Amino acid sequence: MTGTWLIVNEASGSYDADVIADIVTRFADGGQPVDCVVRCPDDTLPTPERLEAEGVSILAIYAGDGTTNSALKAAQGWDGDVLILPGGTMNLLARALHGEHSCQDIIAYACRDRHTRRLNTVQIGENIAYVGVIAGPTTSWAKVRENARHADVADLVFTTIPAAISESLSGPQVGIEGHDGTYPAIFAAPRENTLALCGFTASSIGEVIAHAGAWLDGDFRDGPRVDLGEASRATLVSEADSIGLLIDGEPADCAPGDTLVLGRAPHNFIDTRGPADR
Repeated sequence: MTGTWLIVNEASGSYDADVIADIVTRFADGGQPVDCVVRCPDDTLPTPERLEAEGVSILAIYAGDGTTNSALKAAQGWDGDVLILPGGTMNLLARALHGEHSCQDIIAYACRDRHTRRLNTVQIGENIAYVGVIAGPTTSWAKVRENARHADVADLVFTTIPAAISESLSGPQVGIEGHDGTYPAIFAAPRENTLALCGFTASSIGEVIAHAGAWLDGDFRDGPRVDLGEASRATLVSEADSIGLLIDGEPADCAPGDTLVLGRAPHNFIDTRGPADR
């Protein structure tokens, strides 16, 4: 397998045709010309069968964490190498693999000296998160951020933000079995041998506004929170019938009693950082 395919999200607010053209040129300059550009959301995400049939060895993804998660899910079972490029707002997965390097530097390194590794993940039910899982009422802030991306100011001010504030302050809270206290949301992120756990707090308008700022600035992890330690698994508890989830920023749901579990990624990721930088 020698082919290179590139997945891009044309619906992203950061999409730029000139940037995509430059990425394609960089691959060609590195001796790995792009054979196919898959343009989301119009094109179907490639399956493992299609990638194998086309002889693809590198699947590059230039998109946000949510689109990246969907692409990885579609390609699960394919044994080639995945190159994550920073093409979204937060780029948390790209930063974990490449630090703060630019697309140009990442591509040049990957073409010259390809090194891969498997990543730990957070799994809950059939869902796999490479960056992290948020569970609880503050997942409503995802809609706030999505509306902000599309500049729907009237709906943002008069509908979405008030609803998110109301849900954050009054919605059924979420906890972890064996821990005291409940929170508007639980966050779980994969680490080397464990899950890092924290509870977001929103007990006052001030904390809710701080969450809003963190969401709109692009990194929800900057919101008010309480460290809940580390574990290889964590069972969610709540009085709610259903718990809202964000899987790498994409909405899903689960039930009280479902468990967050440390898992292993089903893909080989190209890593341009040395062991000392991880």
